[in-house]
Amino acid sequence: MLKAAILGYGGIARSHRSGYELLARQQAPVKLVALCDIDPKQFEKEVTINQGNGQESDISQYHTYTSLDEMLEKEELDVIDICLPTYLHAEYAIKLLRLGYNVQCEKPMGLSSALCDEMLAAARESGKKLMIGMCLRFDHMYTVLKDAIDQNTYGKVTSAFFERLSSTPRWGYDGWFQDYDRSGGVALDMHIHDVDMVRYLFGEPKAVSALVSDARLKCSAIHSTFAYDDMIVTAIGDWGKAKGFPFTMGYSVNFEKATIVLNKGVVTVYPDDAEPFEAPLDPDGKGNHRMAAEIEYFARSILGEIENTRNQPADAANTVRLIETLKKSAENGGKWMEE
Repeated sequence: MLKAAILGYGGIARSHRSGYELLARQQAPVKLVALCDIDPKQFEKEVTINQGNGQESDISQYHTYTSLDEMLEKEELDVIDICLPTYLHAEYAIKLLRLGYNVQCEKPMGLSSALCDEMLAAARESGKKLMIGMCLRFDHMYTVLKDAIDQNTYGKVTSAFFERLSSTPRWGYDGWFQDYDRSGGVALDMHIHDVDMVRYLFGEPKAVSALVSDARLKCSAIHSTFAYDDMIVTAIGDWGKAKGFPFTMGYSVNFEKATIVLNKGVVTVYPDDAEPFEAPLDPDGKGNHRMAAEIEYFARSILGEIENTRNQPADAANTVRLIETLKKSAENGGKWMEE
């Protein structure tokens, strides 16, 4: 049984915690034992993020700390789950890897590909495992699409569209989301999910183009296009929506013989030769909790039960590198950039 602690108890940490709690009920080989945040009030309040309220459950079963050093001194831990703001990811991942801990770190991997490379080096040198929270790779709403592509169920993909929309993030320590230098804007914080999924599903594009809007704050919206030999993929990331706008994610992917659409949490398949049907999203009967699936996958890779072939840290670094290329395109008026 691996023992884990969450470092940074903000909005996304609630989703991680609920994932650990689901895994405990399923008797998975990893157990959350501690929470750490510099602000003790974080342990007492609910945090509303763009995906809705994370209703707080009783956390009395966990040891809580406001000092990382104290937690590391008092707890015997195998995994540190970093849920800190983006600008702290590289610093703390490198530190903890060098101290001998396995590290699971929220996305994006780092503010730059150079920092990502430093994290990769620290993992190699320490011999410890590192995995980045590219959680859509574990989400049934997206794995059903991956399976259709890999199994050639409906022929080749001919075009694809992805979107991820939200109001401006107003939570977060010291307003860091709205500070481009600390968050990287919507491109690095939210759009990165779809950029990573494009790479995961279709491989590396031949060239990319992007346009960015600074309407509400720097890089509050980005429209990206990915060119492949025989298709074009587009994706929109936008957190410049009005305050009451609900978080929205979706896709529409055209195959030679069907179209698959994600809309409001439902995946619908529209075959050319049959009636539309809703794709089942819980094939193993364990419940579709992408954080739980991600955490369990990492735990089993640490234990040597599986090899991490689905979500390698070098892949997360390459997604950050592609975001940098998209930003460079936007800085040059949407000029096509070859990879």
